[in-house]
Amino acid sequence: MSVVQDLLDAGIPHVVHEHPPIRTEADLHLTNLPWETSVKTLAFDLPDGRLALVGVPGPAKVMYGAIAQALGVSRSSLRPAGEEHLVAIGMEPGGVSPICAADDVVVLVDDCVPGMGSIYCGGGTSTTTVEVDAAAITRVAAHPLVAAIIKPE
Repeated sequence: MSVVQDLLDAGIPHVVHEHPPIRTEADLHLTNLPWETSVKTLAFDLPDGRLALVGVPGPAKVMYGAIAQALGVSRSSLRPAGEEHLVAIGMEPGGVSPICAADDVVVLVDDCVPGMGSIYCGGGTSTTTVEVDAAAITRVAAHPLVAAIIKPE
């Protein structure tokens, strides 16, 4: 399973951009892609063993309490996903994507994301970024959730 394969299986048009490895936000300049139209992804291991992928606009600041509430867990139970959980769904640190069709993954996006139009997000590897319509994130997900999870500007 992979981000690109999930998009192909869903028949969703996309473009893959290759770049030097990205590990943190400080490396994003290496992509030469606009940060303002990006969707960053936070990954959490949930208490029931599932993985949550949380997509928000790149420049946004998240509200962890709102994320926990949308996922139906306590704030204190939100734990960053372990690398082994990411590898199990075909992703690696630096390339985590909100695009995932795996049945044991919950995909949560902020309520502004589906209407963002063309966006850039992780391609599953630290050397790829996917350009796709933001609405594809919830179309691909087996268990999509949409909620207000970013701090108002």
